[in-house]
Amino acid sequence: MYEEIGINRLFINQSKEEVKTFIDEVFLPLKNNHSNDEPLEQTLEAYFDNNRSASLTAKQLHIHVNTLYQRLKKIEEKMNISFTNSEHLLKVQLACYLKKFHYS
Repeated sequence: MYEEIGINRLFINQSKEEVKTFIDEVFLPLKNNHSNDEPLEQTLEAYFDNNRSASLTAKQLHIHVNTLYQRLKKIEEKMNISFTNSEHLLKVQLACYLKKFHYS
């Protein structure tokens, strides 16, 4: 999606360190997750990879959709965001995209 609208051009002149710092700052609250049975970072990435479709994300992660909703709520709490806030959504979605692009 982002590739189609040319978002990569916005980051060509950014240093890799700056991009990495942005990604690390966004994901930091999820890195403190000590529970291995709730991979919140993986859940968040899958959620955006599936265009925020709960059913597709749950299917991909092999979990019940209610479990997904519980994880998403936990993500919102840990990151102090709301998925209904467009600015929060854009920031997190961009970080997920850049993480995939930057670390691939």
